[in-house]
Amino acid sequence: MKGFVLAGTKSGIGKTTVSMALMSVFEDVSPFKVGPDYIDPSFHKFITNNSSYNLDLFLMGEDGVKYSFNKHKKKFSIVEGVMGLYDGLQNSLDNYSTAHLSRVLNLPVILVVDAAGKSTSVAAEVLGYQLLDPRVKIAGVIINKVTSEKLYYMLKDAIETYTSIPCLGYLKKDENLAISSRHLGLLRADEVQDLKEKKLVLKKEIEKTVDLKKLEEIAEMNETSEFLDIFKSFENQYSGMKIGVAKDSAFSFYYEDNLELLKRMGIKIVEFSPLQDKKIPAVDLLYFGGGYPENYCKELSENTSFKESLFQYHKDGGYIYAECGGFMYLTKGIKTLAGDFYPMANLVDATIKMTERLFISRFGYIDLEYGDLSGRAHEFHYSTIDSIGSDKRVFKLKKADGREWLCGYKNKNLIAGYPHLHFFKNHDILISILEGAKK
Repeated sequence: MKGFVLAGTKSGIGKTTVSMALMSVFEDVSPFKVGPDYIDPSFHKFITNNSSYNLDLFLMGEDGVKYSFNKHKKKFSIVEGVMGLYDGLQNSLDNYSTAHLSRVLNLPVILVVDAAGKSTSVAAEVLGYQLLDPRVKIAGVIINKVTSEKLYYMLKDAIETYTSIPCLGYLKKDENLAISSRHLGLLRADEVQDLKEKKLVLKKEIEKTVDLKKLEEIAEMNETSEFLDIFKSFENQYSGMKIGVAKDSAFSFYYEDNLELLKRMGIKIVEFSPLQDKKIPAVDLLYFGGGYPENYCKELSENTSFKESLFQYHKDGGYIYAECGGFMYLTKGIKTLAGDFYPMANLVDATIKMTERLFISRFGYIDLEYGDLSGRAHEFHYSTIDSIGSDKRVFKLKKADGREWLCGYKNKNLIAGYPHLHFFKNHDILISILEGAKK
């Protein structure tokens, strides 16, 4: 088995572009993404034809991360990092960062640096990353956005003169190679029309400018832990149960491990589309994940037969669980940035208003309490609750800096809110929801 972590010195440095390029040149690649992001894994899957799995120490714990990595690793595992190498929750070195994860999995790190505006100073940058935590095995450097071969060799010489880290190659500065933040922020991989062409161009370029043989040698350094089956006791625990999962262009944010765990518990997954279907499927529980319902407000609002079917299911005591975009859909309606209001499912006594910027005060990792159960979650949304009715809120949320708030609206057998839950550190909450639906 071979594998490495591809990390950056900062956000926006081109990790996803370089990751996609490298994933395109090796065979039988198992892609992974550090952190809670849903978008990058869709690009990984497009490139490799293999599902990409999130590796998040905060949401999954060390055992959960090791379980997922060892369960899904193939001939060549490529783990794309998040933000800068050491960026995580606060400033300790055990802060759920990419560097922290590389130590937990004992994987070498390939560091991506930016060529812009540097010469010898690039060596100081790389050396600083190497010295901050000697336990992190930075085993190679790839330079991105290089304007000329001459510049690359100058930067390579500086890095290799003043550090012990080899420079493996570069990607040239070319807008045709980049996957823009607009794509990564708003579109899934299957919605980027020229992605197939970009894949071919990236593959061609990376083969010319990166020492892939040396990279393979570095990747052989890893010795990951033995596979520990931490969910063996869950096997077939809910055989015969059916869960309907909303899956279409408006609802696509699901952790692959969440769905696989449900299947391992003996649950049959029945996919449905609030955009296209005329009624809900016959299931024991409906699961609405996140996504971009705001981009399909008109279509969702006008699918009245589906909404009527959903309303009746809820009225009859059916169980529903929804996160973020799914929660937005279950409210009375969504007000767009243009000021237009679109009625939605009307199951949660609240309305939603889209915002131009990330709702930063609630952004990021959170601890969660649900009755006497505790877990972990994260929030990421460009919307806020415009009006709140009388529905009970059952999630008590708290950030590391002490800020607290309530979410998780409960109405009959419905629970819906902004927090995204990974089931690995929330299996008690998952079990409580499943038990309710089972009864």
